[in-house]
Amino acid sequence: PARFTGHVRARLAGGRILEERQPHLRGGASDPLSRAELEEKFAANVALGGWPPDRAETALRCLASLWDGPVDLSPLRG
Repeated sequence: PARFTGHVRARLAGGRILEERQPHLRGGASDPLSRAELEEKFAANVALGGWPPDRAETALRCLASLWDGPVDLSPLRG
């Protein structure tokens, strides 16, 4: 759990073995996601939760403005 490493090994039909290791969590401090990747992940998660695309876009606009001053979250209620 200190790094959330990953490892997968697959044996193909012909007997060949493919193996891949991941030394740390994708999206963690060692391998952060870009802003575009974060927004895509957010949109996918809220879509899975039942949000329509326009609500997700509204939320992203609100989140983007957090550094600019007061945020009106009322469009996200309901």
